[in-house]
Amino acid sequence: MIQNWKGQQQDFTNRKSIQLPHGGKDPIERICAAYGFTSRQALCRHLDVSQSTMANRVTRGNFPADWVLICAMETGASLDWLVFGRGEAPKMETHIENTNEMPQAQKTLQLSYLTIQNGVVKNQKQIDVAPELIPTGTTSPRLVGLDSAIWIVDDFAGELVDGFWLTEMDGVISIREMYRLPGGRVRVENGKASFECNAADVKILGKAIGKTEFME
Repeated sequence: MIQNWKGQQQDFTNRKSIQLPHGGKDPIERICAAYGFTSRQALCRHLDVSQSTMANRVTRGNFPADWVLICAMETGASLDWLVFGRGEAPKMETHIENTNEMPQAQKTLQLSYLTIQNGVVKNQKQIDVAPELIPTGTTSPRLVGLDSAIWIVDDFAGELVDGFWLTEMDGVISIREMYRLPGGRVRVENGKASFECNAADVKILGKAIGKTEFME
């Protein structure tokens, strides 16, 4: 079928449609840049969405088409740049929030809080947290309740390194201490049940960066 597009005839009969990128991390970073936001939390407030919604877009491969369109209409940033990163980034003024000027009711962060029982997420809700309790430099922190502890977990993009990780293995979700080994393998610490496996066998859901443990 031949259509007139921008004064030119285009034949779409034998042409495949444009393939959108898989995942939302890079487009969301560009959306933040287009608005001039320095954190995803600021974007959450602007779009009136929860941090758990943001985390799902970032980690589960959901392309944020609706947010891209909203951003393009509000900022004038090109769709080509927002979607694919092609062309020049728009020049926007950076908006850094000053918490000292915020009303008292807004001096909290709303974080996603989920609890894990027997390897399954049993409950998920939003809770308000004092910003000073969250380490600086986080991008999309969330709280995870497991056994008698609450963990602070953040997004992570890159190679797995030594530390504690929110993982999924064979459908079981947990926080595990892992060490990187040569040959693309990792050691998973679990007392007498510690084991080694390929790094590709472990699905990383986030990096644990803090922990509060309750005394029994």
